[in-house]
Amino acid sequence: MLRGSSIMSAASSAGQQQPQHPTTLKFRQLLAHENEVCPYLLGKGTEWTVTEKDARDSGGRLKVERVPHAAVGSLVYDKDWPLMSATSSAGQQPHQQQQQPQQQAMKLKAVEIHLPPDTNDATQRLVGGIIVRTITPAEVQQLIRQGADAAVYVELRECRRRVALLLCVSLLSLAIDDWSTPTALEEELTIGPERHKGEFILPLWPSREVQAAILSALIDAIGRPRIDSLPPFPGHPRITKRKGPIEMAVRAGNLTAVKTLVANGAALRGRQLVFLPRWVRTSKEYEAALMAIYTYLVQHDPSLATEATANGYNVIHLAAGVGPIYSEAFIHAFLQLMKDNGASLTHTTHQHVHSKTPLHRAAIQCSYHVIEWLCPHLSPADINERSSANTTPLTLASGKVASLVRHATTPSVRGEISGMRGAIRAMLRSGAAIDRDRHVRRLVDGEYVQLLEELADDVMDAVNGALKPQRDVADLLTRLLPLARFPPSRPKPSDATDNDAPAAPSRPSPFAHSDETAHIAWKVGAFLHEPEAVDQMHLTTHTPLAGRVKAAMQHFVKCAATKTAGNREVVGVMANVGGRVVRVPLQCFAVNRGQLTHRRLGLREVVHKARLDEAARYGLTGVVKDFNTHLGNEDCQFDWQQLGWVDERGQFQPLGIN
Repeated sequence: MLRGSSIMSAASSAGQQQPQHPTTLKFRQLLAHENEVCPYLLGKGTEWTVTEKDARDSGGRLKVERVPHAAVGSLVYDKDWPLMSATSSAGQQPHQQQQQPQQQAMKLKAVEIHLPPDTNDATQRLVGGIIVRTITPAEVQQLIRQGADAAVYVELRECRRRVALLLCVSLLSLAIDDWSTPTALEEELTIGPERHKGEFILPLWPSREVQAAILSALIDAIGRPRIDSLPPFPGHPRITKRKGPIEMAVRAGNLTAVKTLVANGAALRGRQLVFLPRWVRTSKEYEAALMAIYTYLVQHDPSLATEATANGYNVIHLAAGVGPIYSEAFIHAFLQLMKDNGASLTHTTHQHVHSKTPLHRAAIQCSYHVIEWLCPHLSPADINERSSANTTPLTLASGKVASLVRHATTPSVRGEISGMRGAIRAMLRSGAAIDRDRHVRRLVDGEYVQLLEELADDVMDAVNGALKPQRDVADLLTRLLPLARFPPSRPKPSDATDNDAPAAPSRPSPFAHSDETAHIAWKVGAFLHEPEAVDQMHLTTHTPLAGRVKAAMQHFVKCAATKTAGNREVVGVMANVGGRVVRVPLQCFAVNRGQLTHRRLGLREVVHKARLDEAARYGLTGVVKDFNTHLGNEDCQFDWQQLGWVDERGQFQPLGIN
């Protein structure tokens, strides 16, 4: 049990400053005959004490509170000790010193610490020193020489429930700094924030070097072959949990501990070390620490990215199952790292698991960042694959949105709705077939209209991206060419005193007063335009929409870059159209009228025609034209077989868009 030589209740310590008294930290040592599920009643077991010097060095205080329990009497431990060290050893990155929390109070609440029967005094002192972080590497070695068992397993019990949850951990695990929330041990005990009201937070070592030395001393004592051994199952196996040191170090975001364990031979395979933690409060610092660890691990052994659980979940499945708790940048970087090291994006689970592919699981768990990253890497067939329950990811995502809308009472839920709506548009943009799941049409129709609305801006962004290098170079040359100076022409050699003649001045640039400067600069810049930028716009539909839009974009970029005299011709000039003066961009398309004059069109009209046809295919309304609205949609009406362009000879050439 945990008792203090100076016991303060929460009531007595509140409202007034209490003097700091030395405290005595005592641990429960189980007797060999105690086999009950919760053998922590008063009068059972023995107690041992961490020295008062350790307690004084901690500079803290101890509170012991007796709390009623439904079945048995128990003690609740509530220590609140200030930081034991100034610098954390968690989260160190390979090439960057990451800033660490400056304080971490020691808090132990609703948790009992038990040791095996007949634990000797040296072992008790070793365990206590590691828990309160007041022991040095030299003292660890000294206690081990005095008979301390560095391989001892400590039993933690969460005792506020009717049936206690047991967790066996090694000293190596207890020696690992952890500033995550909840800590790895709290997660295993199912306590901490937003769970049962318990706490198990240990202080931090004075430095990374001290932590590494402590871990190395413990490993030297137990031997490398035992570094991977898991704790035994004491008590009731049904409620006992076990974790090894390497799993604890990864979950804690502690790269120093991970490197120390790996350097000492810790086994990595079969432990699912690169599977994302789910029950954790994320932060930029924690995400950076995890990414550094995962990068280090897969560089050490790429096969870690290809592991799977007993149900067939791989690392991508597990990332899809964590929900929207990680940032978009982290999720995308993590998924790319795993993919680069062999993780399958289309790995399927066992038949009895409903979430067949990672995309199915992401739709179920509202992991919209995962969906947005996965879709551009999947084929339409992958996106439309059905699970064992005969559902597509689009169906699952739509059902998730419908469920969230009914409970949209908090900002977080509204954020999930917005994220999932964007994820649905990502699936539609990548080829999700809405006509296969007619019962979800009402849920996705609005998102498809939104996608069609965004399409016009996406097209213009892609076109401008393709022409940007050409525009930049042309603008630069237009300003620099008039400033150029050319060497004077050389006179014919003669036997006269040419050497004594004064040097002729350099000739002025021929572009100084030329109207052709901008035209020449544009033609030079054409060599640098990037037509491949058009293909970077992700649009892969199972309908003709994507093919029509991309073919039109490619033709426009080619004409704008190579068939015009300058950027002014591309963006267009003001002209009277239908009784209104509007800007008319490059008209590089034509509609075949047989022997008559061909009607000229721009890219905007062609894209809007594709949007109108797609909306008509599904009976959608609300696709708004944002140019020449006074003409309605009349200027965008044509048959696709009649669309083409007029060459230099004035001959119509079809584009071949169906």
